[in-house]
Amino acid sequence: MRVSSSTQNVARGRRPGRLRAALRPSLVIGIVLCLSLGLGGPAQAENLNDARDRVRRELSQTNKDIASDKKVLAEAKARLADSQAELVEAQHALATATAKLDQAKADDARIAQELAEADSAAQAAQAAERQAQAEVDEQRRVVANAVRTAYQQQTPLVGVTVFVGADTPTELAQRMQWTDTIFGSVQAQYVRLRAAEATLQRLSATAQAAQAKSAERKQASAAALAKVQQLTEEAAGYRATVTALVEKNKQARAAAENELEQSTAQYEKLQREEAAIAAKLAKDNYNLVNKGGFIRPVNAPAGSPFGMRFHPILHYWRMHWGTDFGAACGAPIRAMANGKVISAGWTTTGFGNYTIISYGKRNGAQLASGYAHQSKVIVKAGQYVAQGQIVGYVGTTGLSTGCHLHLQIYRNGERVNPMKYL
Repeated sequence: MRVSSSTQNVARGRRPGRLRAALRPSLVIGIVLCLSLGLGGPAQAENLNDARDRVRRELSQTNKDIASDKKVLAEAKARLADSQAELVEAQHALATATAKLDQAKADDARIAQELAEADSAAQAAQAAERQAQAEVDEQRRVVANAVRTAYQQQTPLVGVTVFVGADTPTELAQRMQWTDTIFGSVQAQYVRLRAAEATLQRLSATAQAAQAKSAERKQASAAALAKVQQLTEEAAGYRATVTALVEKNKQARAAAENELEQSTAQYEKLQREEAAIAAKLAKDNYNLVNKGGFIRPVNAPAGSPFGMRFHPILHYWRMHWGTDFGAACGAPIRAMANGKVISAGWTTTGFGNYTIISYGKRNGAQLASGYAHQSKVIVKAGQYVAQGQIVGYVGTTGLSTGCHLHLQIYRNGERVNPMKYL
């Protein structure tokens, strides 16, 4: 598990070439200022055009950088999400292992208590075994003495002695009882010996079993505890690794976001520079006499002409002060020449969204154009525009029966036929 090389590149800083790109707009600003202060006329316009071309190239490259930054950011977010999900699994695994460890410790404590009891039982069994062994030894000694005595007294004259030595019948009976007692005692001692040996054997087996069980439980408990401790350590190590990975991925995402923000800011700055250059060009061209002609504001054929007509909505004859072009809804409307926006926005005269652009003095007369019924106006009053620049989009706002451009031309403030200038 490691952060990919692309993310590491983001984390280390801006990619090669970004610093140079970031410095270029400042150079462009310097160029614009120098041109504004030190040059004039066609030479100035030519150099401004070169500066605008350079800015546009930078815009294109920065746009590619933004796309690349977005891709890197998406990858960083995906890696972060994956590692965060993995961290949840690691935390769950650690919690499970910790619970097992707690249970193993509890089992180990219980087994330790059982082992203590087993050890006590084993010690008691061993003590009983020793006592039984002593009793067996003692009983063997007693039996041996009894057998030895009986053996010594078993002679052919024993029976004669019993009868001859007795003076009375009572004494004879006592002597006969004494003889039976001696032999009975030997037999009884032997029986007790066998019983003591049996008890000793049973207690020895019990003691051995208790010792074996104690040793087995000790070994099993130690092995189980060691295994659970190992699993817990592994789970803790895994969580630590994944936590570090999540932190790295967070840093990578932050770096990628910062990179994208810088690229976006760079792009917006370049856009402002391009707009500033375009405005300077438009203003300079506006102040010059435009030797070129007008272009059509829309790519569409002319329809209803300039002059009297029966109004399709008001239903009476009135003057149509412009020319209609049957362009489709949303078609771009362009500046007919370099000029300055006089007004732009909604009107209450029936023109809907209406824009007036002044083109300065041409052939001794002040000329301006008006674009009516637009769906959207994208310029504002006071703004300089260049010939061919989009200033709005065809619509059907105001008194209109459908999408079209109503074009008016003002000559010294008076409305004239637009087709004379197209």
